[in-house]
Amino acid sequence: MPSYRIVTLGCKLNQADSMALEARLRHLGLARHTEDQGATPDIVVLNTCTVTGAADRGARQLARRLRRENPGATLIATGCYAERDPLALSALPGIDHVVGMKDQAERVAALAAGALGLEAGSGAQPLGPFGATSACDPLTDAAERTRAFLKIQDGCNLRCSYCVIPSVRGDSRSVPPDLVLARIASLFDAGYREIVFTGVNTGDYGRDLDPQQRLHDLLERAIDRPAPGRLRLNSLEPKTVTPEIIALIAGGSGRIARHLQVPLQSGSDAVLRRMRRPYRTSDYRHLLESLRTTVPSIGLGADVIVGFPGETDGDFETTVRFIASSPLAYLHVFSYSPRPGTAAAAFGDQVPPPVVKERSARLRALGRDLSLRFRRSFVGSELPVVTLREIRPDGRLRALTDNFIDLGLDLGGRPPGSFINRLLTARVTGALEDDTLAAVA
Repeated sequence: MPSYRIVTLGCKLNQADSMALEARLRHLGLARHTEDQGATPDIVVLNTCTVTGAADRGARQLARRLRRENPGATLIATGCYAERDPLALSALPGIDHVVGMKDQAERVAALAAGALGLEAGSGAQPLGPFGATSACDPLTDAAERTRAFLKIQDGCNLRCSYCVIPSVRGDSRSVPPDLVLARIASLFDAGYREIVFTGVNTGDYGRDLDPQQRLHDLLERAIDRPAPGRLRLNSLEPKTVTPEIIALIAGGSGRIARHLQVPLQSGSDAVLRRMRRPYRTSDYRHLLESLRTTVPSIGLGADVIVGFPGETDGDFETTVRFIASSPLAYLHVFSYSPRPGTAAAAFGDQVPPPVVKERSARLRALGRDLSLRFRRSFVGSELPVVTLREIRPDGRLRALTDNFIDLGLDLGGRPPGSFINRLLTARVTGALEDDTLAAVA
């Protein structure tokens, strides 16, 4: 049986896209390649990211490595970098095909079929929104995974001065709610115990539909149906975290994970204005306080960009103070990278790289402190977890709490097989320096 390998870079949205790619390749009759098979896969797909210059460089380096490791495979590069700059990827020796975002899954499947002499439509199911297979396709083998990434929205109508993604993925558009609900049911039936809603601007869900919907409308319908698992929201823009969503997280009887990642980008209003972000720090602080008050144990994370053009020492110190005094539990820190075609790429006052490096290190250290503070607050308490398919080097079973803390579960010598891919309650015994919790089942 011919085999494939998919390598995914970047965000959870790319992971959701890769699940759709995988479904199409499986419907062609291909099997996922595993390391113990010995031979190299027939088809290798590299799903790229282009959010930063480092992401572009990483994609190029990985493409070269994949070609060295798989000399006889058909190598297909796709994803956001492939959409933004297909010529740069096409110029790399060894890449056979470059596929942008339009009809991504269908085109990758057709190229794979052509390389293997298969009928492109053989066994394939009808395409749904954004190139995904039909609503009832379980997408991947849940015997190998416990969490599914479900794309409910793509594109973005915001025009932040630093961001290239709207030009790559287009305007905001939503998957119809009935299709989303059907896919949720299919994924739970396939054995997944946690489904993560993903999108470029997930909180913008439904505004483009007729009749217009909102994200909380979809969530209400989803949790109203019996299911053996929970839902998780990923990244929501500050202005899209509505009182209705907060109330659903608080009152959803555990069906919606107590966790949100809310992009901050800067704690300085002056920098936020230059970024063209549609909020100010007072709005963001009020939102965090509302979330923490209504959902006391919620895990809150933030994206932060360091070294944006014109960011002064004072701006950065303001950001540090703002974050340090917040209830945030973790940070994703990005060094600013000029993206071609964005307004910020033409800005003056570029911050010197050594300064950016030092500021990034400080914020990452602060993020580690916030994480440890948050994790220590749960020692001695019980938390709901989903158990994953990974045994840590120390023998503990890896699990993820509903408020997004990585956890090592002590099973007391019991075999892990019966504990994998389950929703359990774990008693926390300690907060470790490696950003995890220790717990017992």
